[in-house]
Amino acid sequence: MKTTRSILILMAVMSLMACELREKKQNKDTQPYSNTQYPGQIHTITLYVNTTDIVKTDSVEKNGIVVKPGLRKYADFRQPYYITNEEFTIDVRKGDIVIWNGVSTTDTLDVVNITQINHQGGASLFGKNVLKGNQDEPEAVVGFITKGPEIENDILLDTEKYVLHFTVKRNGESRIHKDKIDPKIQVH
Repeated sequence: MKTTRSILILMAVMSLMACELREKKQNKDTQPYSNTQYPGQIHTITLYVNTTDIVKTDSVEKNGIVVKPGLRKYADFRQPYYITNEEFTIDVRKGDIVIWNGVSTTDTLDVVNITQINHQGGASLFGKNVLKGNQDEPEAVVGFITKGPEIENDILLDTEKYVLHFTVKRNGESRIHKDKIDPKIQVH
């Protein structure tokens, strides 16, 4: 069921891209072609959540040692162990599409909803500060990178810090757990 919805979202995005390309081709005499005018890659960011054991996840440090590991113990992006959720970064280009979704790692009947993405700092790559979920179940968020970096000598990279809001629905109970993670997007 989750795969079907992901495929439908992907088909809708690709359909919109095809319409835009067709429109641009019709206007080719008045608009010059440029690689930055066309959508690029589709990036799917999946949040993997242990929905069975997730609990309140405030990290606690004692003498510089993390006693409670916080959200990373229950949710991550399947990044290497030495990269925290907050340091998890994806690389994008202007014109790329980013899709955030969530899945349960412990119970296929549990639902992980990505409810919104909020710009927190750095470059605002999506052209707006809040991206809302699609109200589907499971809920996902789709964003289109509208801004590129200010590049000098192909060296400068712009980074956006954002907050990913998600909820967990267990056994049909709405919003049994609500939390957020703040990873990064880097445009090049």
